[in-house]
Amino acid sequence: MNITIEIVQNSTIVSPEGDIDTMQSTKLREVLKPILSSDTNKLIVDLSAVKYMDSSGIATLIEALQICKQADKSFGICGLNEGVRSIIELARLDTIFVISPSREEALIA
Repeated sequence: MNITIEIVQNSTIVSPEGDIDTMQSTKLREVLKPILSSDTNKLIVDLSAVKYMDSSGIATLIEALQICKQADKSFGICGLNEGVRSIIELARLDTIFVISPSREEALIA
């Protein structure tokens, strides 16, 4: 899995590419760790290039959200395709995540 990191307006956008399963969620967690301890005000995970995510990927996102809340940082996800969106909605996590259709909208959310 390839993961791109961009800094835009004191926000960090993390864009994983590929399926996020048990092995790949560990890689994503390792990429997020230093970002979560940095001075960024907002973390956005752009999932537009992710077609599948299992429960370990969801757990990684929940963990990042919790760390952001503790550090008084904003956290959002964007670019959900139908498969990933349905998993998040099925788990009723659409009520706790800030979900934006695009990264541009996530930056202003």
